[in-house]
Amino acid sequence: MVHGIKLAAPAAAALLLSACMSVGGPGVSTYYECDRGTRLKVDFMGDRALVSVNGGRPEAMRSAPAASGAMYENRAGWRLHAKGNEATWNTALRSAPESCRQVVVPR
Repeated sequence: MVHGIKLAAPAAAALLLSACMSVGGPGVSTYYECDRGTRLKVDFMGDRALVSVNGGRPEAMRSAPAASGAMYENRAGWRLHAKGNEATWNTALRSAPESCRQVVVPR
């Protein structure tokens, strides 16, 4: 019986590690790294998203119409357009949006 426990422990550890590495989905944060160094943590919640920029305080954004993917905006001029593993990030202070890609863990 003890031998079976020794074999099950590595399998359980691997399963827990894989669960920690998941991205997206209800109740799970999605992380993006953008081409100009911006890091985003996004919690998608139906028609809303909570977005934290570079580890800052999360800001609420509302769903907006999009031809494809999901678009979120807020009154401060933030805009996130997510489609698959890619996203476009922009703020009112920028003249051009950043291209972002989904990553497994934040850096």
